[in-house]
Amino acid sequence: MLHSKVVVISGVTAGGKTTLIKNISANLRNCYVISFDDYSIDALPSAPSLDLLLVDSKKAINQYDISLLITDLEKSLNHYQLILIDFPFGYEHDELRSYIDKVIYLKTPLDVSFARQIIRDYSDKEKQDIINWADTYLNFARPIFLEHDRLISSTADYVLDGNLSTNEQIKKLKELNII
Repeated sequence: MLHSKVVVISGVTAGGKTTLIKNISANLRNCYVISFDDYSIDALPSAPSLDLLLVDSKKAINQYDISLLITDLEKSLNHYQLILIDFPFGYEHDELRSYIDKVIYLKTPLDVSFARQIIRDYSDKEKQDIINWADTYLNFARPIFLEHDRLISSTADYVLDGNLSTNEQIKKLKELNII
C-alpha cells in the first residue's frame, strides 16, 4: 500500500505559498494539492475574530473549521505519493497536526508580502481601496502577521527563504529530500 507523504507549506498572506505549491505539483507525478483558500474557511461563522488572533493565536487558529479540508485529505491519503497542503498555520491546528509529515515555513519579509498582495488583490481596484488596505495593514493586520510569523515559523521543520526564486526554493526542498 502506498503511504502518502503530507507536506504543509505555511507562511503569511501573499508570502508565495500557492506559487510554490503550483510549481512543485506541476513538476511531480503522483502529487495532490489541497489549498486552505479553496474552502473559504475565513468566511465561515466559526472563523475567529481578528482580535483573538492577536491575543491568543493558538486558540484562534483552532477555531477555524477545517473539517472539509480534513475530509479531502483523508480521501487522498494512500492514493498519492505526495500531498501538498497550502495551509498558513503549519502544525498549530490540532485537527491537522497528526497527518503532517513536514511543515515548510515560507519566510517572506512583510514588505514583500504586502507589495505582492497589493499587486495580486488590488490591481483593478480604486486608489482609495489600496489606501484603505494600507491603513488597515499598518494599524491592524501587521501585528497579526508578525505574531503569525513568530509562532508558525518557530514550529516548522524547515524555514525557506521567501525571497528566493521558486526554482531555488524547489531545489532546496529536493536537496532536503522533502519533495
